[in-house]
Amino acid sequence: MSTEHPDTNKSDISRQNFSSSQDALPQSADRGMLGKGNHKQPPTLFKQPLPYLPDHSGSHLAHTAPDSPTQHVSLSQAESDSEKRPRTLQAYIAHLVDITEQKTLTMPSIVAVLKPSIQTRETRRNAKGHRQALRKRRSRLKHPRRGRSGPPRLLISASLLFLVVLFIAFGGTGLAYGYYQVQQASIDGIAHHSLFQTTHIYDRHGKLLYELYDKQIGKGRRTYVNYQDISPLLINATVAAEDHTFWSNGGVDLQGIGRAFLSNARSGEVREGGSTITQQLIKNQFFAGQERSLPVKAQEAVLAAGLTQEYPKWKIMEMYLNTVYYGNINYGVEAAARNFFGLQPQCQKNVCKPAISRLTLGEASLLAGLPQSPTYYNPVINKEAALERQAIVLNSMVEMKMITPAQAEQARAEMRQSVIKSYNANSGMKAPHFVQYVINQLEQVLGGPVNLRDGGFDVYTTLDYDLEQKVEAITYNNLYTTTYDQGLGTYNVLSRDKNVNNAAVVVMNPKNGEILAMNGSASYEANTPEAPGQMNGATTERQPGSSFKPIVYATAFEMGWYPAMIVSDHQTVYPVDPPDYYHPQNYDAKFHSDYPMTVRTALANSFNIPAIDAIMYAGIPNVKNMAGRLGIPEVANLPTSQTGPSLALGSKEVSLLNMTGAYATFANQGLRMPPISILSIKDNQGKEIYKFNSAHPAGIRALRPDVAFLINDILSDRTARYKEFYPGNPLELSRPAAAKTGTTDSFRDNWTIGYTPYLAVGVWAGNSNNERMYDVIGITGAGPIWRDVMEYTSQYYDFPPDGFPRPAGVHLGTVSANTGLVPASGEGTVSDWFIDGTQPTLQGANYYVPPVVCPEPKDEDEEDISNDTDSDKEIPEACKDPKLRDGNGKDGRDKDGKNGDKNNSSGGSGDGSGRGSGNGSRRNPGSEWSRGNEGGDNDAPGMMPSNRRSSGSNGPDALPTSSAAPGY
Repeated sequence: MSTEHPDTNKSDISRQNFSSSQDALPQSADRGMLGKGNHKQPPTLFKQPLPYLPDHSGSHLAHTAPDSPTQHVSLSQAESDSEKRPRTLQAYIAHLVDITEQKTLTMPSIVAVLKPSIQTRETRRNAKGHRQALRKRRSRLKHPRRGRSGPPRLLISASLLFLVVLFIAFGGTGLAYGYYQVQQASIDGIAHHSLFQTTHIYDRHGKLLYELYDKQIGKGRRTYVNYQDISPLLINATVAAEDHTFWSNGGVDLQGIGRAFLSNARSGEVREGGSTITQQLIKNQFFAGQERSLPVKAQEAVLAAGLTQEYPKWKIMEMYLNTVYYGNINYGVEAAARNFFGLQPQCQKNVCKPAISRLTLGEASLLAGLPQSPTYYNPVINKEAALERQAIVLNSMVEMKMITPAQAEQARAEMRQSVIKSYNANSGMKAPHFVQYVINQLEQVLGGPVNLRDGGFDVYTTLDYDLEQKVEAITYNNLYTTTYDQGLGTYNVLSRDKNVNNAAVVVMNPKNGEILAMNGSASYEANTPEAPGQMNGATTERQPGSSFKPIVYATAFEMGWYPAMIVSDHQTVYPVDPPDYYHPQNYDAKFHSDYPMTVRTALANSFNIPAIDAIMYAGIPNVKNMAGRLGIPEVANLPTSQTGPSLALGSKEVSLLNMTGAYATFANQGLRMPPISILSIKDNQGKEIYKFNSAHPAGIRALRPDVAFLINDILSDRTARYKEFYPGNPLELSRPAAAKTGTTDSFRDNWTIGYTPYLAVGVWAGNSNNERMYDVIGITGAGPIWRDVMEYTSQYYDFPPDGFPRPAGVHLGTVSANTGLVPASGEGTVSDWFIDGTQPTLQGANYYVPPVVCPEPKDEDEEDISNDTDSDKEIPEACKDPKLRDGNGKDGRDKDGKNGDKNNSSGGSGDGSGRGSGNGSRRNPGSEWSRGNEGGDNDAPGMMPSNRRSSGSNGPDALPTSSAAPGY
């Protein structure tokens, strides 16, 4: 088959980043940046040694004939030839003239020889057998007979005539020099990687996640690689396919030009190029798409000659292989190798060897044949044509003694059996939610707008793709396959039986903030209202429910509360904006005042009333401040008009990523590490322009270690949560772990977030369109996903099963089990942790009084039975006094409509929250009443009838209006 096809376009230009090993490069050639000033001779144009004319006796084989089948010309050998070259362009042309005179040819004789072939087009078209003769002539030129020691005299004459045309076109060497100088900046741009390049995003181990490139016409994929990283097989195959005299010619092949000149003169149009690799590089950069006229060829030759003086041969080869078009919007060999063969770089510790360094002979010879006609020889759509072209390249390599016939046949067989397809990284984006998050973070990390699609950045991220794949599988399987609910003793498919169709997971390293996995939905390909795959649930803001409570209690601990403090959990009315009231309930519609409840028990079991007491004690502004310190700006930036007691129950929307980061701060003893997604960034020169210090990250002290320890100890206390959570529940792992669940009103959001000292995992489950789930709470919806991810990741990284370290300033103390104060003689006690200086020093009486349950008050038009001595039911004395009554409306306020005694600490009635009874042991609400947030659902079960319904989300689990939710 002919080596030329009617589609002879060598393609447009562009560049990428490549590398392969051969000879040692000069010191200045690091990262492929060798340019002017890096040679043995001064770099001034046309004062460098010009290339000598090739020795047509076969000396080109002396440069390329290998000692082994894969060896190509060495750098030192290529550069030593410069000593033999004429010194100036004038001397170069004079040298040609001298050669011509030695052959006894003159300019008139050249014209006389050419004149018979310059005929009219009509005569040529009618010449019998012209096309057949032309084909034979081309074949002879491409496969010359052995034994000829040099080119025909006619070709030498034609070459001289072309150079004369070149010389006249530029009016002498002065103009030629000027023309080169004008174009020199663009030429240097090729060498210095300033053309468009693809941006690559990798995981922490160097696995490619995504490629960013411009899909406009004339652009595409390109990754620049350095000469020392390019496979020598490809270099030899390219020389055999495109330019046999590459290592010896001066940028212009006179024999090829002469042959092409004669052919074009006889045809009356440009039909053959005779271009060297250097000329093709120039053509692709400056003359792509232009008509192939003689003036254009002349300009091309001047630039090729100048380029050969400016740069050594290996650099020109590097530039060519990084800019030539291979089809399928692949510019340069690295893009082609990745796209056609699915090869990827091999990386170790962010040091990668390009894919091109691992090419086989079959792959290299196939690629080398594509530039002649990238569209026609596209192996994806026309494999047979590509294989025929490969055979021509392999035959040429055999003739040039680069390989043996046996190796050529093996290479042919290899590609015949291989499956060639378009391995487009964009069509199979890995970890898509995380990748999109990284793209959004890049401008922030780099400090301003950047051209990612053309910039050629290499971005190494924190993601562990192997872990990510497992997390995605765990998420999907828990939603769409059968799982066992240990609490209910049933088998369910959550998506089918419980209407739980979506979930998101974040995995972080609490010690440095690195995001190890981020799964934003059950399936990225899904496209339903309940689970739109491309919506990132990890960054979407949702109500967190009771998973927000640890932040409230941490604020209270900073202000003097302690885990053994007694709190009460009974019917309570909170004035928020008189005459409006907030009257929350627990998730199970019950009050748990049949025993002295400690703060530890209240938080571990996620009771609502104590959490409201905690936020009212600590102060809503202080809780907002704590949220900001922990990295939750959604709460920190809330205006006062949008905050109220319901904030303690998670009524304000936050993102899973930020909540997981806040919990990671607890795990890291109060030292906050902001979420990190990018480890390092390299520019298109290979220079590292950003690096995250994973070993010594700059943390932010968000809260004291002693406060973080109290939260860690409570959330990791299995037995403390047994009031409401059954033994063996999903929060219990094979190692110590802290965890908290959350479920919002009407089962719309489901959360479980937890951690060990080495790992933090957050899970959200629900429906993206707020569609209600069926009786699913945090421990049964998000909980199993959290458990599976925690267990797998801990084993995957082989984390030790350590508990949470106890910092300085914390001690174990004993208080009364009834009062939380100093125990009286013979009184039951409880031991717990105290921050130094917070353990009570006063002894109190038994302040625990069983709650008084009053009958529901009548409507205004009904008779009040509180003073009805004839009633069949005995009315407790406390219920007869409106100031002590534990009901709804205004009964919990004084005659002026203001709050009760906020500073009461002696137990009994009126503890400052409108309560009729309670122990009153350390309550001193530190904030003014503020309007409740109108969060959650209007039918939320967390409110009793009143002038305003201002509950957000309730408890660990919300209570549906129709039935009580399970207590988990």
